[in-house]
Amino acid sequence: MNARGFNLFQGRVGRDVRAWPMLALLLVVVLVAIGCVLWFMREAMGNERLAVREKLAEAYRGQLVLVQAQLLERWNQQLGRLDGPEQDAARFARCVREGLADSVVCFDEQGRVAYPRLSEGRNAAANAELFSLESSTNKTGTQFNEIAARLRDRVNDYATDTLPSAQRRFLMHELQQLDPGLELPTLAGEELAARYLETNPVFVRAPTLHATELRDVWSVGSSNRLTLALFTSTGLQGKLNNLIHDPALPKGVSLAVISPGDDVMTESTVATVSLGPELGGWRLALSLDDRTLFNTAADRRVARYLVVGSIVIAAMAVLGLLIARGFKRQVQLARLKNDLVATVSHELKTPLTAMRALVDTLLDSERFDEKTTREYLKLLATENARLSRLIDNFLTFSRLERNKFTFEFTRVRPQQVVEGAVAALGERAQTPGCTLDSHVAANLPSIRGDVDALVTALLNLLDNAWKYSGDVKHIVLRTEARNDRVCFAVEDNGIGLTPRESKRVFRRFYQADQGLSRSIGGCGLGLSIVQSIVEAHHGTVSVESEAGHGSTFTIQIPAVAEGVS
Repeated sequence: MNARGFNLFQGRVGRDVRAWPMLALLLVVVLVAIGCVLWFMREAMGNERLAVREKLAEAYRGQLVLVQAQLLERWNQQLGRLDGPEQDAARFARCVREGLADSVVCFDEQGRVAYPRLSEGRNAAANAELFSLESSTNKTGTQFNEIAARLRDRVNDYATDTLPSAQRRFLMHELQQLDPGLELPTLAGEELAARYLETNPVFVRAPTLHATELRDVWSVGSSNRLTLALFTSTGLQGKLNNLIHDPALPKGVSLAVISPGDDVMTESTVATVSLGPELGGWRLALSLDDRTLFNTAADRRVARYLVVGSIVIAAMAVLGLLIARGFKRQVQLARLKNDLVATVSHELKTPLTAMRALVDTLLDSERFDEKTTREYLKLLATENARLSRLIDNFLTFSRLERNKFTFEFTRVRPQQVVEGAVAALGERAQTPGCTLDSHVAANLPSIRGDVDALVTALLNLLDNAWKYSGDVKHIVLRTEARNDRVCFAVEDNGIGLTPRESKRVFRRFYQADQGLSRSIGGCGLGLSIVQSIVEAHHGTVSVESEAGHGSTFTIQIPAVAEGVS
């Protein structure tokens, strides 16, 4: 390769590498365009669905307002039932058991808490019954059951009001521990009222719903303000939903009460309306359980956007794929050319520089010494052979890459391949410290292949074994038959390969030890050529190696049955 050709090749490589920014920019443009189309489609479809939702909301808004008025009327009726002629404790029990509220606090005429009272005494009889139960050794006896029944009736008896509320809660908990299946319908109400009294220093008894100091607990006073009803958010939502009654709603349409902390508008919600100042912050929502009505109306309008947008996105996706493939191909081509330029420039320069130095030394000598001249000529012949092998490898690689390498398949004896490769290795096998042992099994079957190509493949393995071994080289070439295949195994005591290097060693231009490769020569094409030749012969090549303990490369070629030409 002359200087002009080399510079021209480098210029082309540079242009390939500079194509990266343009391809990347084009890819970004395509992605941005697809993103814009997706955004437009999302906005357009969202607007269409909002328009359909508004039309449905207008259709149902009148009915929603009517249901709201009915719900408020029933709510006020429920609040009217909070007051009664009973004593405070009995009124508490009635409101909780009838489900009018989750709990209530009863007040006297002066506005003081009548039940549950903040400070109370103790009922000695109840404590004695509990102590008798806890100290009893027979938990299934008649006496135990009688005492338990009497204590259970005592804690559930609010008419006589002989138990302080704090003691009543304590006894209820103890009874549940003795009998986990025991149902005490007022226990949760007792606990909620006690927690409310502990955390709320000021009692708002207005007949409008208010949030208390307790999380998710609401309060509302009765009309005469003698009873304060307490609701948890879940309980209040369930009660309000139970008050909704509208048989005129069509199938697939439902009404639900939404608390202030919940998301008002969901995917299925069509319209909402406030429940008014009496139930501050709570709303009534109308939803479509079966979204077929909504989807049918909206999908007709959205369909045209989907069709046009899908066509545009598909076209852009195909264009992006083509750009990505072209981008990847350009990157691979640029990397391959860069590797080739770097390898060729170095590998050709090394033997040429050595040969020039030897020739210049001979030419500068005033008189030629026969011994020195012969030694220099041998070195020149060695470098020339090295250069020839390098060029042959490049030419073979180029033909294989362009599918221009023609194989002349004939019936071949394995011995021919071994003898050709050993002969081509030449004097290197005779260097000091080098031992080459060749073992060819007897009566080997013939193979079908190209003799020169197979010799080239085996020679590359022997050449690598020679180069990547130390000063003491022990190379073993074994040829034998295995399972209808002829195996050529080259074993050395060289530097070996790691598992990671073993997986990559057959790649083009791959060199496990770059520094060593530069010092002993090589361009990383030998094993790639071996693999291409072996695969063309329908065979396989593999490596078994361990770092620091040598390598064994094995070529397996299918044997030819006797009588087959």
